[in-house]
Amino acid sequence: MIELEHNEPPGGPRARMMLQRAHWAAELFAGYDRDRVVRICDAVAAAAFEHAERFADLAVEETGMGVAEHKRFKNELLSRGLWDHYREHDFVGARYDEDAKILELPRPAGVIFALTPSTNPIATIYFKVLLALMTRNAIVVSPHPSARVVSAEAVRVLSDAAVRAGAPDGCVQVVAEPSIPLIESLMADPTTDVIVATGGSAVVRAAYRSGNPALGVGPGNVPAFVDASADLAAAARLIIDSKAFDNSILCTNESAVIIEESVAAAFERELKRQGGYVLDATEAEQVREHLFPGNRMRLDLIGKSALVRASRSPPPRAS
Repeated sequence: MIELEHNEPPGGPRARMMLQRAHWAAELFAGYDRDRVVRICDAVAAAAFEHAERFADLAVEETGMGVAEHKRFKNELLSRGLWDHYREHDFVGARYDEDAKILELPRPAGVIFALTPSTNPIATIYFKVLLALMTRNAIVVSPHPSARVVSAEAVRVLSDAAVRAGAPDGCVQVVAEPSIPLIESLMADPTTDVIVATGGSAVVRAAYRSGNPALGVGPGNVPAFVDASADLAAAARLIIDSKAFDNSILCTNESAVIIEESVAAAFERELKRQGGYVLDATEAEQVREHLFPGNRMRLDLIGKSALVRASRSPPPRAS
C-alpha cells in the first residue's frame, strides 16, 4: 500500500511514478540515433493521421465545442503534415557552422510535462507528442478535464505506435484523471524537466510559478489591421473564413478588425458580400449582453455555432 504524503493530491503517487518512468525512458531515448527516431516518428504520424477523423468526432462529442470537419483538418495537419515538414531536419546529429566555428550538439531536455486544452485537444496532443519524439524527449500529457476521455485515448494510440516502432516504453504517457492540485504538484516535481502549457491564463501562470522551466501559450486576442492598400474583398473573405473556422475557438482567430477610415465603408460592404453581418449599435449591445452578461463570458456558448448561440436562452439573472 502507498500512503499519501501530507496534502498529497489524489492520484499523486501514481502520477509521480509516471514521471519517474518517463525519466527512465528519456535517459534511454537520448542515446537513439536519427534513423531510429525517424522510424518512430513515421509510425506515430501515420497512426495520428489514421485516427484524425475519429478523434475529431469524439472531441466534439465530449467537449461540445467546435466543428468535427474542421478538427479533422487540424488533426491531419498536425500529424502527417507536421512530420512531413520536419522529417528532413536533423535534431539528433551534431551541426558545425564552419564560418562561425560553432559546434552544436543537440541535447534532449528529458521529461516534458505537457498541458493541453479543451478547445484544440487532439491537434495540440499530436503537435506536442511529435515534437517531443523528434527531439528524443519523453512526454507526459495532462489533458483538460473537459477533453479527458478522448485525449487519453489519443495518447494511448500514439504511445502504442511509438513503442511498436522501437521507442522506450513510457516515453509517451497521459494523466488519466487530471485535477488542479495534481497538475500543480507534477509541474513542480523535480523529475519534470520542462513544462509546455497550453490553456487559460491561470494554467500558464501556474506553469511559470512552478519553479521548473516553462513555455506557456494562453488565450489570444488577435487584431487584424486593414489599410487602404489592402485587397478589401480578399481581406474580408479571409477574416470571415478564419473567424468562422471551428466555431472560432482558436486563439489565433481574429478578435478585432481595425480599418483605415478612408476604406471603412467599402470594407463593410465587402464583409456583407462575403456573408458577414455587421451589427448596428443596438444589435451589438444585445449580442454583448447575451454572450457576456455582467461582463462575464458564457461558458455554455464557447465553441458553439452562431445558430446555437442565437437560439439558446440567456441565463437567469441573479436576484
